[in-house]
Amino acid sequence: MKKIIVQFSTINALMAGLFDGVFGVGEAKKHGDFGLGCSHALAGEVIIDKDFLEADGDKAVKVMGDDELLPFVQVTTFQPDKVVDITDVSKNNLYTHLAHYLPLDNIFVAVKISGRFNKLKIRRPFAQQKPYPSVVKVFEQQVVDTIEDVSGTLIGFWTPEFFKELSVAGFHLHFIDTTRKLGGHVIDFMASKAELAFERKQSVEIVLPEDEEYLRKNLKMDDLNNVIKQVEN
Repeated sequence: MKKIIVQFSTINALMAGLFDGVFGVGEAKKHGDFGLGCSHALAGEVIIDKDFLEADGDKAVKVMGDDELLPFVQVTTFQPDKVVDITDVSKNNLYTHLAHYLPLDNIFVAVKISGRFNKLKIRRPFAQQKPYPSVVKVFEQQVVDTIEDVSGTLIGFWTPEFFKELSVAGFHLHFIDTTRKLGGHVIDFMASKAELAFERKQSVEIVLPEDEEYLRKNLKMDDLNNVIKQVEN
């Protein structure tokens, strides 16, 4: 099995306001059943855990259909290199936990953390209407939930710092609970005990949009890193 992540579009395109879905769920499915993304018009956070699941600001988590569209998604297969039990893990120290098992500064890593979380902070956006506001404005209006004692799974990727204009540098994680009723983008988390599974990814394939809006959009953003930090955290 190829250790490859297929990424549709780039994070700077999303941060620059290209929110229209141009990639079909059915097409993304051809490349795996593990990953994350967002749905058309930034309507929701997408969690790929076998199914493509959408968590938005005012509706229950739902399974997405093959014809639904995505502006950004990272998808892969997941066959862990290692599965370990860990204790006292949080977003702040996840790097330390993972670095205990492999040097990760120069590679991509698919990450899955399962267990009961003492505390979890997640966000979910609302669908936007054209003309789209800035991405910062969108996430100023998001739903943010802080939940205690919830069981579920964190799914996502570690991306090296030098790829920060293609993807979110560091850890980018989405959450889905065991009932598949609650999900979203992970802002913070803490678990006394959890299972950590990870797989090194040696290749990334980038699929760029072909529509006219993308082709003519100015994607040069001097403040890209600050925008990503505001949106992601």
